[in-house]
Amino acid sequence: MTKKDIVIDTNVLLYYFKDNTKYYKVSVSILENENLNLFITTKNISELFAVLTKQKISWANILLFFNDIQKNCTILYPDKRSLNLFKNICTKYEPQGNKIFDMEIVSIMLSNGINTIATFNHKDFKEISELQIFNECL
Repeated sequence: MTKKDIVIDTNVLLYYFKDNTKYYKVSVSILENENLNLFITTKNISELFAVLTKQKISWANILLFFNDIQKNCTILYPDKRSLNLFKNICTKYEPQGNKIFDMEIVSIMLSNGINTIATFNHKDFKEISELQIFNECL
């Protein structure tokens, strides 16, 4: 059986970190699913750190959590190809404000041949025809 490639959105990581949330169990099932090839982008990492530090989580705990994530996820980096895709996607969808950060995640995904994202923020990605949202998140 071929493993499915999916990018994990920041909100899934945050729900995985906090076990008292309604999406915790689904996040665990995704992040611990051995039938998936899991990826995160550098943009997800910076968003994760920003949110956790705003919530006054200690750097020691953030770094421990990040080390755990790295055991299950491959990190995707922006490059020239993703930057060109970013420009094209922004031209096509004309995002505003924070939606631009989502377009960077999308461009990095697509430049790596991945078109599925695990996210609970469907509205952030539902209009992007090049993507599909992972079924467990719907």
